Amino acid sequence: MKPFFYTHALVCEDIPHSLNNGLSLDDHEPIDLDLARRQHQSYLDILEKSGLKLIKIQSDENYSDGVFVEDTSIALGNKIFITNPGAVSRRGETEQVRVKYSQIASDLGLVLGGIKDLENSFLEGGDCMFTGREFIIGLTTRTNQSGVDEFKEFFSEYPVITCQVTEGLHLKSFMSMLNEDTILISSSKEAQLIHEQIVQKANFKYNFVQVPEDSAANILVFNNMMLTSEEYESVYETMNEFNSISRLKTRNSEFKKIDGCLTCRCVFFTI
Repeated sequence: MKPFFYTHALVCEDIPHSLNNGLSLDDHEPIDLDLARRQHQSYLDILEKSGLKLIKIQSDENYSDGVFVEDTSIALGNKIFITNPGAVSRRGETEQVRVKYSQIASDLGLVLGGIKDLENSFLEGGDCMFTGREFIIGLTTRTNQSGVDEFKEFFSEYPVITCQVTEGLHLKSFMSMLNEDTILISSSKEAQLIHEQIVQKANFKYNFVQVPEDSAANILVFNNMMLTSEEYESVYETMNEFNSISRLKTRNSEFKKIDGCLTCRCVFFTI
């Protein structure tokens, strides 16, 4: 299986009116809901026009963070693992996701698994990064070792390493894959502490490319394309690494207000 090539993406079709009530680490300016809807539609259009088949769930006013589907499941190939979010207010989000995957599993040949010990095992997809050869998982306020252990049983064919993430929301709040050999990472203090752990623990050697802000380190790479935030265009346009493949751009300003990065709003998988 070629890494970072996908056929499908799970997404939320729209955003809830309650988006302003979404969880965030800091106080934030009010979200412009109309602008957020336009930004999300642009995001969906880009994914669909790139050739991905979108599997859509509906927003639910009871789950303000539901548009951030990345945290509810982790996929690789046709294997999909339903998580158990560490944030109590988000745990109900997984049910609609589970139902949607179950509806399409037979036709698409999906293999489904998930957290079994819902009382003690917690895992969010934003803490899980697949490098193409192994998984790097952040231990955070949202993800614990018990959750990682259940995940490792399901994806036993790949090595899994863990890193302590003591600040920020998720592992991928500080980094994402640029390609199979390269991790795009923030130059912030917390990101560099994670960097050191990866170098020490990883089963493979990676190159690291630094950008000056945490949010700029989160991009989507898929199907020989790259999706980046327009807000950081001045950073990307001067770096050769961002001009080697086709690069698409979208705005993420409203989702950033509640700590939403580009990877947060989709889950890629392949059949």
